[in-house]
Amino acid sequence: MMRFKIKGFQLLTLVIVFLLIYPGNLAAKKKGAHLMVEKQDGQVIEGELLSVKQNSLLVMTSASGNGVTIDINEIEKIMVKRKSKFGKGALKGAIIFGVAGYGLGGWYALAIDYEGSYKKYRIRSGLKGAALGALLIGALSEIARDYKTIRVKGKSPSEIKKIMEKLKKKARFKT
Repeated sequence: MMRFKIKGFQLLTLVIVFLLIYPGNLAAKKKGAHLMVEKQDGQVIEGELLSVKQNSLLVMTSASGNGVTIDINEIEKIMVKRKSKFGKGALKGAIIFGVAGYGLGGWYALAIDYEGSYKKYRIRSGLKGAALGALLIGALSEIARDYKTIRVKGKSPSEIKKIMEKLKKKARFKT
């Protein structure tokens, strides 16, 4: 039976990787989608979608923190910020870079005639690669997040109703 001791740096690397893979905060409240609403008069309102009524949206503005009711007939378009993909990106990065680090670590240990345990060197390299990949790919996934644009002006009442139903699912409070 082979025994493997985890040292401080390796433990820290593992903890960082697992925290990056699980991005959810257990104590966090559910938040509504982040919106940018462009009105027909050119005014842009940015904030969190609190609730969706039959013919209006209630948005808590980022600047003042106050709730603003926006009538659906005044809206030109709604831009909804897409969900964060940091967790998925971090997981993919950890797997890809971890495997690459494990393989390259073994190759490098052979190339330099490493004196210590060959397997420990590979595992250490894999953990370092996983941490680097989780940070790098997770950050790139977050940066690449963008807005989905929904045009409201010129839509039929039935199309507007469908848009409102979709937005209702993204609101903090379901009414």
